[in-house]
Parts: sequence; C-alpha cells; structure tokens
Amino acid sequence: MNLLVAGTPQIFQRDNWRTRLKISRRDTGNAMDAQDAAKLSATIDLDALRAYRVAVGHRTRQIAKRLKPEDLKRKVEPARLQRVIAEGAVLEAASGVIDYWGKRTIAGLLLMPPTRHNSLHLNEALRIKQKCRRRHDYDSRLSN
Repeated sequence: MNLLVAGTPQIFQRDNWRTRLKISRRDTGNAMDAQDAAKLSATIDLDALRAYRVAVGHRTRQIAKRLKPEDLKRKVEPARLQRVIAEGAVLEAASGVIDYWGKRTIAGLLLMPPTRHNSLHLNEALRIKQKCRRRHDYDSRLSN
C-alpha cells in the first residue's frame, strides 16, 4: 500500500523488518517454491512477523483513511509499479503480479488482501493440514 497507493517508502524497508524478521529475502515471495517457503518458515522470527503484520495493518488503515472517493477509482501510477521492481520487492520471475496490480484500481488493491488473496490460499492450507494430519496419524501408529 505504501509504494503503490501512497507513494511512500515501504514499512519493510523503512523500519528494517528484514533484520528484525531474521530473513534474507526482501521480495514479496511470489516466486517462492516449496523449498524456499520451508526455509523461510524455519528461520523467520514469528513474534517479529506478528509485529510486522500489526505495523502493516496500522499503516494500511492510515493510508485508507486519507483516500478520497475519487482516489478509489484510479489505477496505480506506472512509476510506482516500476519503483516496486527497482527496490527488489518483486522479482522478475513474479513480474505477473506487477501486471495484475497495474490493472487494478486502488479500491481493488485495498480489497485484495482481505478477500481475493486469502481465498487463493485456502486449498494450499487444506493440503498442508491434511498432510500434517496424515503425518501425525503415521507417527501415532509407530509409537503404539
């Protein structure tokens, strides 16, 4: 929201969250494979991740409160999309997300995280839950 909507520095960069989260990545993670995700999950500081989520939510609300109705109808400025790329927030392998964001209005971007984005990951979450359950059942049978 900072770069795309408000044109301000990302909280991630501004407040040095990469160090606080204990991660090496600085991108959105859209091009991560399963191994990358596993490595990130094993190293990230979960308390810092929760704090980062709170900081992002707070800043997003600040940005949204300042928007005027006519702002919601406009699209992201191309220069802001380029800035996301220049800062390394989106890797070349995930450039499709830049195209996606560029086609959305500000209202669409605001609605994406609480609506569409979560629904994209429901099937993944279900598969992970089922895999964990199978592993737990298998481990329980071995211990008996």
